[in-house]
Formats: sequence, C-alpha cells, structure tokens
Amino acid sequence: MLGLARSVTSIGVVLAVSSFTTSTRAAPATTPATVRVDWPTVPGCPDAKSVVARVHREMERAAAVETVLARTEIQPPAARGDPWRVWIRTRTIRGAGERMLEADTCAELARASALLVALAAMRAAPPARSDEIAELMPSSDRTPEPESLALSRPLEPPRQAQWPAPREERRSRFIVSGGTWTGAGVLPSLAWGPTVAGSYETGPWSARLSVRAAVPQAQVLGTLGATFDALGVAADLCRAGALVHVATFTTRVCGGVELDAIRARGKGSKTADAVRAEAVPFFGLGASWSPARNVQLGLDVRAGPTLLQPSFAVVSAAEGQRSLHQPSAARVEGQLACGFVF
Repeated sequence: MLGLARSVTSIGVVLAVSSFTTSTRAAPATTPATVRVDWPTVPGCPDAKSVVARVHREMERAAAVETVLARTEIQPPAARGDPWRVWIRTRTIRGAGERMLEADTCAELARASALLVALAAMRAAPPARSDEIAELMPSSDRTPEPESLALSRPLEPPRQAQWPAPREERRSRFIVSGGTWTGAGVLPSLAWGPTVAGSYETGPWSARLSVRAAVPQAQVLGTLGATFDALGVAADLCRAGALVHVATFTTRVCGGVELDAIRARGKGSKTADAVRAEAVPFFGLGASWSPARNVQLGLDVRAGPTLLQPSFAVVSAAEGQRSLHQPSAARVEGQLACGFVF
C-alpha cells in the first residue's frame, strides 16, 4: 500500500507539472508597447502623427517590441545646398541611444527617424529551452524578463544638440541657363521665344549676359502685310537677397539694358526687308530656387522705356504707304529659365 501511495503521489506531481506548463504556454503574459515621439512642428516636414504611424508600421512584423520614447530636434538647411538634419535620442528599458541623421528632404529624414525608433523598440525573443523543469524552477543566476515595460526613470530632455558646422558656400560660381521669354511692346502682338544666358555670381552680386529670339508673327492690313521677328541681347547686374532669402529660395533686384534688332519682311509693289534697332534700359525683380545642389530655377520680370521707336511701313501702288508697326514707348517682359551651376 505504501508503494502504491508513492506511485499515485508521483503521478499527481507529474500531472500537476504538465498542467502548469501547458497553461503557462497557452496564455503568455504580454504588455502592449507604448511609442512616444516628440517630433517638432517645422514647415516642410511631416507632422508627429504621421511619424508615429510609420513607427507602428515598421514594428508590425517584429516578434516582440517594448516601450520606446524619443526626443528629436530638427535643423532646416541653413544655406543653399545644405541638408536637413535631425538629432534624435531614444530610450527603452534597455538604455538610451543618440543619433544624428542627414537627408536632402525632411520627408526622407522622417522616414529614417521612424525606422530608427522602431529598431530601438524591437527586442529579440527569449532563447528556447528544452528543459521544461528549468523553466519552472530556473537557476538562481537567471534574470527573468520584467513583467512591466515601464521605464525605470522618465525620459530626460536631450542635451544641447551639437550640430556640425555648416559648410561654407562657394563665393563665386558660373551658371548656364536656358528657357523662354515673353514681352509686350516689341512686336505687333505679344512676343515670345527661346532664350539662353550665362551669369557669374560672386557673393550677393551677379552679372548676366543673355541672347533671345522672337518667334515670327504676321501683321496684315487689307492687302498689305509683313512678317516680324526679333533677335536681341541683354546685359544686367543683380543684387541677391534684397527682399527674401530663405534656405534655397532667393530674390534679387536687377538693372540693365537690352538691344534688339527687329526685322520686317513685307510685300507691297515689291518684296522688301527692313531691320531696325531698338534699345531699352530696364529695372526688374527676380527670384531663384535650387531644388538640387547644382540646379537653379529662375523667374524674372522687367520693365523699361523704349529709347528708339523705329517705324515700319509698306508701300503699294494701289494703297500707297501704310504703317504696319511701331514698338511701344514702354516694354514689359517676363522670363523663366532653368540653369546648371558650375
């Protein structure tokens, strides 16, 4: 009877151990992870909600995650061609980490920051154990995982970010550009055509020389008419940053002179070609934007009086002399160009 009692007792212990082990595996204790990202509001950057949402998307496939807190400081580009920078500090129950990231745009910076926070929250699964008794009765030197993922101490404010010194922008550079222009007052109707230019910049000052052509257009009066076109050259001197200078966007004030050769090809009693010169001193405003380090988009608007106003007329036996065109007393023009910086 004593032997039978011991056997029953042993079986009961084994069943109890098996039942406890099974219940432990079936319902593991889990604590949902908390993600907090202190992301400042900066013009041109994604907001904090979108950054946190991206962190959660990056954490979806992780086997296990833990609470993570992050503080960030964002530095927009200080000068043309400089990158966006973020100084980020993360803290989990395992410790803290610091990183400084750079990117061409703030959207890229936000994606990289979200990935960094997600990586900080991910933790490896505990190693598998083949000895079930060791799981129930661990050795004295085993350190169990904490039941709560609360931080041992609150996240401290980040130290003053040590930003690298901004790169010194080149004092001088050469820009070759091409684009289109349009103007009122040079031809009978609104003139437009291609233009090419070369400019040299040194500090806030720039000198530019441009050549442009006008697409031919016809002017007809009854049975008389002519086709007009123009070829011109312009030189101007500009001062940048006079109105607005924000990161990669710069304004400028310009002054210069334009010389145009206007040609008329008409038919009266006989075919005749005539070329007249025109000069216009002008004052203008411009703006430039650098979407990339060696690319510049520019927009200029200028106006000025016409010093020479040549007159074009056509003569026929039936109608005599008829005036076809005379440039206006004032000119207004606009120019849009894309340039490459050397």
